[in-house]
Amino acid sequence: MKRTSLKGIALVSVLLALASCAPQAFIIRPEMRGASKSGLNLGGKSMAVVYITGNDDNCNAFNASAASGFASRLEEDYFGGNQEIELFKMPAVPGADYSAKDTLVNLVLESGKDVVFLFDIPELGAPIVGNPTTTVSRKPSPDSAYTTSVAMNFSTKVYVYDSMNKDDKVLGYTGSKSLSTDVLHGRDADKQKIAMASLKSIPKMAEKAGSLAANTFTSTWTQDSFMVIYYDGAERAWNDAASHAYSFEWDKAIEKWLTLVGNKSAEKRACAAYDIALGCFMSGQPDLAIEWLDRSDKEMPINIARDLRKKIKQYTGR
Repeated sequence: MKRTSLKGIALVSVLLALASCAPQAFIIRPEMRGASKSGLNLGGKSMAVVYITGNDDNCNAFNASAASGFASRLEEDYFGGNQEIELFKMPAVPGADYSAKDTLVNLVLESGKDVVFLFDIPELGAPIVGNPTTTVSRKPSPDSAYTTSVAMNFSTKVYVYDSMNKDDKVLGYTGSKSLSTDVLHGRDADKQKIAMASLKSIPKMAEKAGSLAANTFTSTWTQDSFMVIYYDGAERAWNDAASHAYSFEWDKAIEKWLTLVGNKSAEKRACAAYDIALGCFMSGQPDLAIEWLDRSDKEMPINIARDLRKKIKQYTGR
């Protein structure tokens, strides 16, 4: 999740109890990672990209590079650019239905990932050779005195299965586009030679196509608000933890809150557990957050714990 400016944080009182030392809270307003344009929420999930290989070398080169560009774009969005998405290739099987749920489920089991994307064999059109233009250079070599733009139409199908999605179904996406590349050549090169030379650029064009296709699955972001509970004038750990949470230092805040879950007061134990749940969620650990909310409810049900539970479900589907 993105961090928002601290100027957008306001202090408010929370009416959780009418005791002399009542809990208070302040609001944080982070930008939260939401579902992608596809409707899938992939935040916090492991992924694999599988591409099919057949008998056509150009199609194989295209699929390998498209899958790589696709994975790299998702790694930028979900994993900070770290190489966390595994790539697999799978030989084509005559008559196979790659959109079948059993196929995708098996790939999930074999890869050990939560989400699997499968690139079917693409359809590549013949190169469309344009008209040559003179290369802009003071002293062009004889073999690169001219530049010709070559376009290539393609269509591809991508299937995705999210094993953690409650709908439990395979989603399919079809894309068609025209990509182009510039070919340097000499005066005597004919269109056939230029077309053949353009095929060397298939990996580069495909990688770009894969990166563009991944935009359907990248995150959307919305600003939301969450409450952090503290007790002013009570144990120092409350204020220390609140200060860390105010600065979005969740690990340090959780460390302080953990010292408070054994408090004699059931109310304080419930509030500390709620705060830890919030910290876990903000740190990208929604399942652990749910466990701490369960503990908070067991100590003493509080309204904002219920609200946090709803938001975790909203953003993660859990």
